[in-house]
Amino acid sequence: GESTNRSGYPAATLLANLDTINALGAHLFLSTGDLYMDAAKDSARYARALFSKLKVPFFNAPGNHDKRGRGEIVRFELPFRVPFLGETGETAFEPRSNLVLNLDCEELNGSISSKGLAEFASIATDSTSGVDRVFIVAHRPVWAEGDPQYSDLFIDNTRSLLGTNFHKEVYPILQEIAKHAHVYWISGSLGGQAPSSIFFQEHVPNITYIQCAVRDEPRDALLIADVYPDSVHWSALSLTGQELKAPATYDAAWWRSQRGAGDGLNWRLVPYLLRKTVTAAAFWWGVLAALVLAWLVRRLLWR
Repeated sequence: GESTNRSGYPAATLLANLDTINALGAHLFLSTGDLYMDAAKDSARYARALFSKLKVPFFNAPGNHDKRGRGEIVRFELPFRVPFLGETGETAFEPRSNLVLNLDCEELNGSISSKGLAEFASIATDSTSGVDRVFIVAHRPVWAEGDPQYSDLFIDNTRSLLGTNFHKEVYPILQEIAKHAHVYWISGSLGGQAPSSIFFQEHVPNITYIQCAVRDEPRDALLIADVYPDSVHWSALSLTGQELKAPATYDAAWWRSQRGAGDGLNWRLVPYLLRKTVTAAAFWWGVLAALVLAWLVRRLLWR
């Protein structure tokens, strides 16, 4: 969705591509949160315009605009059977699996709950489970907070007030998981000034940080993961017909190179933007606060 959209419906860029999305043949459609502006008011519209028309299972990692859960985790397993030569020379099959963990990290203001930590720890300690990849979907890019490599790139993102437990408690467990499986941490919460709908960065070997979000903007795109027994192929699908590069192109260096490279001001929109500003309640609350402050300062100076 988009914060300026008051219709209570999903982004137009998404609704316009439902036929294409259904034709992809995906096993899962994962949302990175802030699905709604107001979950209680908008859910019926979403059910009619989106959910009833999707032909693929849809799951949302709760964002700060969605109805909060209780730090819960939803776990999916995507199994594969990988052929290998058995001891007697016959072809046998070794089960391998990919885990998808849908996290609610809003209940604790960005921190991962004890349930989440326990889930991560169980994956880290079981190196013989056959898990090759772990896809973690959570709304906030908590990995970016306090990290000088990323914290300045996402200035419009939802952030915690006092920090999270990611670097102290979560990341050490991810490092253990990365010894036997590849971890993809996929977030949303991309602010309106982001240069792309995709951020894709290999942080260290076997740990990759990703962001993807739809904001009803020309840049809107879906991130697609084609998961094979021995690899994951990532691609991007523009929802507006733009030509996109491989997702790995949109890394931290690319994002930094795009600073100040916006579309500029469309002067024809100035009357609309002015009207939109002066009719917003927040504008008049700001005016009232400024008047009260000016009156107080004036009284103090006259004493």
